[in-house]
Amino acid sequence: MRNPRLVHYASLAVAFLYILVVGGNQWFFGDDWVVIAPRFDWQPLAPHVGHLTAVPALLFPVLRNAIGLDSYLPFLLVAVFTHLAVAHLVWRILNRVGVGPWIATGLAAAVAVLGAGAENILWAFQFGFMGAISVGLLVILLVDVDRPRWLAVLVLAILCVGFSGTAIPILIAGGVVSLGRHGAVRTAATFGPAAAVFIAWYVAIGRGGAAGIPAVDSWADVPAAVLYAGAVIGAGLGRATPWIGLGVAVAIAIAVWVILTVRRDFRGPSIAAYGMIAGAVVFAALTAWSRSSLGLSGAGSQRYAYLVIVLLMPAIGLGLTAVTRLGRSARVAVSVVVTATVLFNGALLAVEASVQAEREGLSRRVVTDFIEKIQADPDDPLLWVAPADPAWAPDLLGSDVRTLLEWGQLR
Repeated sequence: MRNPRLVHYASLAVAFLYILVVGGNQWFFGDDWVVIAPRFDWQPLAPHVGHLTAVPALLFPVLRNAIGLDSYLPFLLVAVFTHLAVAHLVWRILNRVGVGPWIATGLAAAVAVLGAGAENILWAFQFGFMGAISVGLLVILLVDVDRPRWLAVLVLAILCVGFSGTAIPILIAGGVVSLGRHGAVRTAATFGPAAAVFIAWYVAIGRGGAAGIPAVDSWADVPAAVLYAGAVIGAGLGRATPWIGLGVAVAIAIAVWVILTVRRDFRGPSIAAYGMIAGAVVFAALTAWSRSSLGLSGAGSQRYAYLVIVLLMPAIGLGLTAVTRLGRSARVAVSVVVTATVLFNGALLAVEASVQAEREGLSRRVVTDFIEKIQADPDDPLLWVAPADPAWAPDLLGSDVRTLLEWGQLR
């Protein structure tokens, strides 16, 4: 097969089957219950750890009511399809900015089996996280043309906000692209409504559900926050490699590339790469602002790594494409690096799937025992207010279990 386009679509199909094979043992876990437990039904504006998660809050109860909770697969499929949409949109952006077609295909394949971000791919609740990314990437593609469909961009930007807080950095990336391509007035008119929706929600509702106190409370906290932001990017990139320190080298290389080229090339074909770099920096800064007091160990989490890698992939692709121009040996080296990245992340995805399945299996046994207690004594008021699994299902209370049993959605 010599057509990179066909290879790309084949890689998505293979990745889909592979994810289902290695991730087939997943089960409801943690925040899944926030959008499945009946007492949270039809509260799309309720904040979740400071995030607006309206789309997942509306979708998952519908899915639960339609098919019940006998199998995790339908819920997992929502996340998997959204993730593969991200991989495809990354491929399209890579081609748009001028990455070599085979390099673009290989890097998109690496995203499709991104073991570095396995937590997102194998956890249904992360549909919201990845949904914002996928819609945001589509916005970037739509504004990176001479005559955008402005109404479509405006509507999609508002929709993006309804998925997750990850909408903020990805829409900022789109806004940078729009600003460079079409100017401040059109950008403000198109992205302004989405910003207004989020700000209005946050001021009226979301602020009360924010997670904890911001980590940056004074100038004395800034150095730690800067270090944390750098770790989010460096460790995030490093997760996709056998040695996490390589991520720091890649991050430095990207920073040098931006410094050397941005004034000359910002408004050229590679503008989406610069916009997405800006989005990655904003994401790292926002994460540091809210999380740096928790210590550096959390900076390289799989959730963060997923978004960092996606946002910086165009810059990485352009760098690898530039290397291939150095000669045949360089092209071979790039091919080896890209292929090794795909294989490493595919293997890592299988390992992470096994680890997550074991953890979720423990929770499943605890929840199953709790369900049996409810079935044995459904009128015990103490059970109604008790969590099914205090460690990994604290949002599923006995009252929720009783309701699900009455509805026939849980056995």
